[in-house]
Amino acid sequence: MKLSGIRVLDFSRFMAGPLVSAIMADHGADVVKIEPPEGDPTRGGRRTRPHQHAGDSFSVLNRGKRSVVLDLKQPVDRAYALQLIRDADVLIESFSPGVTARLGIDPATALELNPRVVYCSISAFGQSGPLRDAAGHDPAVQALAGILSRGRDDAPAIASVSTASWGSALSALAGVMMALVAARATGRGDHLDLSMHDVALSARPGAIFDALDNDVASPESPHGHAILEPYRTADGQWLCVGAGEPRFARALLDALGGPHLVDVALGKPGAAQDPLRRFLSDAFSRRPLAAWLEWMAAHSISCAPVLDYAQALKHPHVSARGMVMIDAAGLRHLNTPIRFAREPGEPDLHVPRLGEHTQAVLAGLDNT
Repeated sequence: MKLSGIRVLDFSRFMAGPLVSAIMADHGADVVKIEPPEGDPTRGGRRTRPHQHAGDSFSVLNRGKRSVVLDLKQPVDRAYALQLIRDADVLIESFSPGVTARLGIDPATALELNPRVVYCSISAFGQSGPLRDAAGHDPAVQALAGILSRGRDDAPAIASVSTASWGSALSALAGVMMALVAARATGRGDHLDLSMHDVALSARPGAIFDALDNDVASPESPHGHAILEPYRTADGQWLCVGAGEPRFARALLDALGGPHLVDVALGKPGAAQDPLRRFLSDAFSRRPLAAWLEWMAAHSISCAPVLDYAQALKHPHVSARGMVMIDAAGLRHLNTPIRFAREPGEPDLHVPRLGEHTQAVLAGLDNT
């Protein structure tokens, strides 16, 4: 696999950091997850399967890793951590800024011990700036970055996806891989300071481009483009229309008998599109979802049913893409979305118990 031979030390918890190392583990990296004696907090999360020994989120984000318990406040365990750093290619941590210095595993110490290590710090607001020491969970980071959506009553709406955390994980992965390429060429590692807030600021390129040139940003309309919204069908289901391109908009409205609304569809979003919204809402309410899907396909118009996760996983396309894996016990797991023609990822579905690999990993250290 692509990352075979890469050793990753993962000191991170919760979502962003563990997702980085989980993706690397799926593609062959040897990930050693360093946990405190009480374990990653997500170990105690909701469990939905029989005989499950760790929470759902932990199980997804930490499969295929080796769990080593170290109390970094204790000199002996800190010494073990430093020995592990000497042999690592990548170190990922998500402590609050300043904590690694107190624990003696900060970037300067790590790079002095191992000049080729790629050290990745993930925090809410980064290692510098006035908010450096502020706590920040995903919704608060999104709010401060200006990316919370607005509902129809203009109230801020929390998205179902942890945008800042998920985006930070992918940004951190890209940064780590860039630094690994450079380290292979030069023998010198680096410190990646990854701020969730920085990443969130970059999540809406068009809006940020507009705001950079204006003291007051253009107001976000709670009503987007009517031809890019979900509508309820006759059987109470929902159909999301994706007719954003002019040719799709014209094809849709011509077929529905509303060619006079094409200019509205392609015009400014917001309340000005309410007549089109009413037209589409009335039209889609007349047939069940299955009939509309067939009709839209016949007219080559982009659309999709609005599914929940359970329904999405049963879609034939998901099966055809091999995105669901079955383990020896017949349980389903999500495959890696990064698909290579050569050396594809082979996720190890084993979820480590707390400290399961402590003895084996520490016994293998070179004590010279």
